[in-house]
Amino acid sequence: MDTLVPVKRIILLIDLAGFAKASQTADDSEIVEFLQDYYAACAEVLSPKGGTVVKFMGDACLATFLPEAAKQAVEGLVEMQGRIKTIAAKHQLAVTLGANLHMTSAIETELGTGSNKRHDIIGRGVNQTFLLGRGPGIRISEPVYRALPSSMRSAWTKHKPPAIYHLESPDGLYEGHRKDAASNTLRW
Repeated sequence: MDTLVPVKRIILLIDLAGFAKASQTADDSEIVEFLQDYYAACAEVLSPKGGTVVKFMGDACLATFLPEAAKQAVEGLVEMQGRIKTIAAKHQLAVTLGANLHMTSAIETELGTGSNKRHDIIGRGVNQTFLLGRGPGIRISEPVYRALPSSMRSAWTKHKPPAIYHLESPDGLYEGHRKDAASNTLRW
């Protein structure tokens, strides 16, 4: 087995809100078609932003980013919100994005044997990513929040304990954009 040395990573977890309920009423074939589009969207959106999709399990996607890619990870999730909305409408399923981001140390390694050997990431930090919350929206941990450019931080609302930031709206997330308080619109 590889040397088991922890590495610092941003762990991304997507768990679609409403998927369990939607899968109880839709045909299995409809769910498979939805998941195929969803899996493709994860790869198409996250990979170009520097993300590595580690695995899928049903409606869950586990991916990693390098620590310096916090901005890209958040941008990828904001883009995924729109993609999920489009894919859900196409398949007439009431699901939305639910996602957590956490920066932590974990062990990246190959697990399994023979043709079942797979890349994976393991550790308490991965478990902590799952514990940030569930349901619709994007949640980030304090380390991810601190790694974002200061111009992207104002859009987040802090919740305690532990310190978890929720994104109510992507407005104000991007550098160079300002929100006009009087009209509540973005200015470029």
